[in-house]
Amino acid sequence: MKKKQNKGFTLVELIIVVAIIALLAAATFVATNPAKRIGQANDAQRWSDISAIADAWAAYVADNGGSNATSSPCISGNINCMISTLDGATSTTSANTACASTTNGTIWLDPLVAGSYIGDIPYDPQSSGGTGTTTGYFFHKDANGAVVVGSCAKYQTNTIEITR
Repeated sequence: MKKKQNKGFTLVELIIVVAIIALLAAATFVATNPAKRIGQANDAQRWSDISAIADAWAAYVADNGGSNATSSPCISGNINCMISTLDGATSTTSANTACASTTNGTIWLDPLVAGSYIGDIPYDPQSSGGTGTTTGYFFHKDANGAVVVGSCAKYQTNTIEITR
């Protein structure tokens, strides 16, 4: 007499396989830490943006015999000012909570765009998608005449700031 063979997996075997796959997926997710990677990518974009602004400012000043691109208390008073863009509708700036504690004024760097020194004034990667007038970046000239451009927001505790 031949014995009938069952072809297939038992419920216990299926549960064990699913549990192993779930553990591997969880370990992979924790190891890659997508929130950390996004934060690091945002910080890299911030470094790129402030470098572009500082380079554009330096090129403008060099090409224009030492003249500043705009007049503002930020240029002579060693005051951190939020970099803004003109809002055609209201010509005002909207609040930027990331910059509120570190800035005391506003500076418009639109002459850098008009003079083709920079394609556009960049916005912080976590801003509202480049709408409004706040950029999430600050600017000032220190007592020695060096330009300081920085980011109001950051992912990690280190400062995102360039002095040129």
